[in-house]
Amino acid sequence: MPKHYLMCRPDFFTVEYAINPWMDPEAGADRDVAVRQWEGLKAAYEALGHTVSLIDPIEGLPDMVFAANGALVAGGRVYGARFAFPERAAEGPAYLNWFAERGFPTHEAVHVNEGEGDFLAMDEVILAGTGFRTSREAHGEAQEFLGRPVVSLTLVDPRFYHLDTALFPLHGRNIAYYPGAFSEGSLRVLRRMFPDAVIAGADDAEVLGLNAVSDGEHIVINSEAHDLQLDLKRRGYEVIPVELSELRKAGGGPKCCTLEIRGKTDMTTSAEHIDVSERRSAHNYHPLPIVIHEAHGAWVTDVEGKRYLDFLSGYSSLNFGHGNPKILQAAHEQLDNLTLTSRAFYHDQFAAFCAGLGDLTGKDMILPMNTGAEAVETAIKVARKWGYQVKGVAPEQANIIVMEDNFHGRTTTIISFSTDPDAHDDFGPYTPGFTVVKYGSVEAIRDAIDANTVAVLLEPIQGEAGVLVPPDGYLRQVRELCTSQGILMIADEIQSGLGRTGKTFACDHEGVVPDMYILGKALGGGVVPVSAIAADEDVLGVIKPGQHGSTFGGNPLACAVGNAVIEILNTGEFQERAAQLGEVLHARLREMIGHGVVTVRGRGLWAGVDIDPSLATGREVSKALMARGVLAKDTHGSTIRLAPPIVISQEDLLWAVDQLADAIASFR
Repeated sequence: MPKHYLMCRPDFFTVEYAINPWMDPEAGADRDVAVRQWEGLKAAYEALGHTVSLIDPIEGLPDMVFAANGALVAGGRVYGARFAFPERAAEGPAYLNWFAERGFPTHEAVHVNEGEGDFLAMDEVILAGTGFRTSREAHGEAQEFLGRPVVSLTLVDPRFYHLDTALFPLHGRNIAYYPGAFSEGSLRVLRRMFPDAVIAGADDAEVLGLNAVSDGEHIVINSEAHDLQLDLKRRGYEVIPVELSELRKAGGGPKCCTLEIRGKTDMTTSAEHIDVSERRSAHNYHPLPIVIHEAHGAWVTDVEGKRYLDFLSGYSSLNFGHGNPKILQAAHEQLDNLTLTSRAFYHDQFAAFCAGLGDLTGKDMILPMNTGAEAVETAIKVARKWGYQVKGVAPEQANIIVMEDNFHGRTTTIISFSTDPDAHDDFGPYTPGFTVVKYGSVEAIRDAIDANTVAVLLEPIQGEAGVLVPPDGYLRQVRELCTSQGILMIADEIQSGLGRTGKTFACDHEGVVPDMYILGKALGGGVVPVSAIAADEDVLGVIKPGQHGSTFGGNPLACAVGNAVIEILNTGEFQERAAQLGEVLHARLREMIGHGVVTVRGRGLWAGVDIDPSLATGREVSKALMARGVLAKDTHGSTIRLAPPIVISQEDLLWAVDQLADAIASFR
């Protein structure tokens, strides 16, 4: 099982005092060697899949590298250290503050103890050492705070001044130990509790071979503890030898450098979640450094409990707010009944979804899918098949006119006609059959049409490009051109549709009805991925059984959620609200032009704000905005997209814009 460790880089490590028999200030230590050996230990943990968090070293605390002494963490609670020697006294508060800042319940110890140096957690009990550093009173104090039984063990050999120098847990119910370090009474306790323990000899103990770290399968151990390594291998453990000879000059080994963070979850802070995410997931996104835990309406809360106003809405997936009660009720009810049948069978949510979405779009038929990119791929297939079967285009010759700066998804076919180098480059060979023209120019479309053109695919407003609104009349002229030329007009309303712009669809602003709508994002209410294309029977009727499909497309849960979304939109309330609040938003944003803002574009509750590039990038402003409690996202250098949930209050809306103004002003 992966573990979570806290370590401290030995940037200030030295041996300048003697508080245990291993330390000789005259002999000193080589800090560079210590750092290299420490880095090898950290790398060994990471190679085993463990998470390593770091606490910043503090100058003047050379032993802070021995993180195990800083605290005991069990069940997510932190019992702080109170060091026996003044040379190390400041380490205790430093470690305790690290945990407190990350939301751990902490206890500032009254009695002298040196953390995991003398406390080793097992499954049922905590083994606790005393005799040289940790007082017996601290054992009782730890038990009271942590609520776990503590078994006291007395150390008698000063070379083994901490329990972790003479004993380590193999797993939660067994140990390895060196008998010579313990009193007779403590030996009797150990023999009774752990009759199958691994017994180490003096030679291995004297190189701190017992100062080892086990995850239950692998044991990271001092490379010089030869016999102990053989014994462990015979027990079936994988031994990971490490060289820490320089740190041993201060009495430390692998365990001394390693404080295990045990909790109800291995990750409790944003930094910890982000660290694991960055190491264990592909870097196909560059998120802002926030880890969201819960959300309601227009507000989200991170894992530390800080609230933020959501000004992005999952790229319009959350038009109706986080946790919309009507949508959640529909999802909960359906979860209890039926979630998936595949399209091999009908289910009782499907007909209502198809009819409802057909009525909302004014189309005869619906083809449901899951993600937006799937819906775009579906639209392309339908347009091509329509071209061959209805228009009579020669086989393999169909082409579709698309726009510069488009964003329709990231599948292989879709990125084949992308003009964004990040989305396009190095993913070839590319799918043919697309002609790219300038967005907003009807003449460019007219010039590109030929006998094999089957469709024009466009976004009524280009979201990813920076919320680019085409010239007035553009959509109407495209509609007229497509009609006169006998080709399909396909509107990708995945981001712009379903209330975002103050109308049900962005095309509605010009009274335009495309031949095919592509819908997604908000259709799933922020609960499940739901997408679809909508068209009349003379277009969508070209698809026959076996020619297109999706196991999850149109599943019962998706349809139940989609039905709730359709009911919400049929009231018209959200469209009206987006229009009214959109006027407030854009009026306030326009006041910022000339004050760090170059241009504002958009429609309804959707805006693209171009920041003066001489001041800051869009990401820099987004991070400054996040620090002020508002979440938005940059695109294409200096542009920020704003798309709050339509449920946002006017008060919150204006507050967020004020934060944006303040964030921009901070760069001036």
